[in-house]
Amino acid sequence: MGVIAPHQVLTFFVAGVFVRLTLGAATTFRIVPGEGPPRRSELVSLGFWVMMIDISAAPLNPWLVVPGCVGMTGALALFDWARHSIRGQYFSYVFSNDTPALLWTGGPFAYIRNPFYASYLLAMASVALMLPSALRLLVFAGAALLLTSAARHEEQKFANSPLAREYESYRQRTGRFFPKLAGGQAVQGDRRA
Repeated sequence: MGVIAPHQVLTFFVAGVFVRLTLGAATTFRIVPGEGPPRRSELVSLGFWVMMIDISAAPLNPWLVVPGCVGMTGALALFDWARHSIRGQYFSYVFSNDTPALLWTGGPFAYIRNPFYASYLLAMASVALMLPSALRLLVFAGAALLLTSAARHEEQKFANSPLAREYESYRQRTGRFFPKLAGGQAVQGDRRA
């Protein structure tokens, strides 16, 4: 048995986080009756795997790998916190055209409106930081555009729902992917569902 190379450890770690995010999303969100899973939702998972291309050939810089691993761990923690906070609630797939039936403001949703999307972006940004390449930066930029579009789609669904007034108040006090800061402190919403 040989010694495990740093590239192998990093590859297993990154792949493990991406698998957890992909499988976790598949078991967390539900397909809206009458709709199929939106094909655009598969682009995020595809982006995760494109980020893995040539990972073993990339030079490793500890000054980039350490913060990248911290970011990956943070992405996984944010994802699991969001997932745990919505347990038992109905959350539809990205780009679904259903009418929202509830506004969840517990867990990380008290600070940001889209913690799942934020966790995906943090994971991709972390890999792009650890293993910089034009391809990884392009995938990250594409994912940022896609997930911003998805967040806007959801905002429009809420704006056209019976929850529009409550959602607007929530939107004013929370950030889309990052907490809003007011006077140096995060603005927290109430934890009602």
